[in-house]
Amino acid sequence: MKIEELILNDNYALPLWEKRGLIPSPAPVIKKLESVTVNFFKSLKVINENSELDKSSKLDKLQKLVDQLPWDDFDTEEKEFLADVIAPAIESMGYNPWTII
Repeated sequence: MKIEELILNDNYALPLWEKRGLIPSPAPVIKKLESVTVNFFKSLKVINENSELDKSSKLDKLQKLVDQLPWDDFDTEEKEFLADVIAPAIESMGYNPWTII
């Protein structure tokens, strides 16, 4: 899946919470998750499309981007959901997301 497609997705739609066996978080939290995710994807796209960066430099920038996510603003289930949503985008760049997240 391309990063652009992920930007357009409703990544935290209510049926997706149910599919995970979770009670959806309050609407403001879901909006924050979506906002954080879309901003992450947009920044990731810029890194991915920067032809001046080699694979190692892209990985460094990607790691910083992941580290800057507001992980502490979310509970455990929300963090896991966020990680699962951003993982395919990281993978689409050729990296193992589970060594970065």
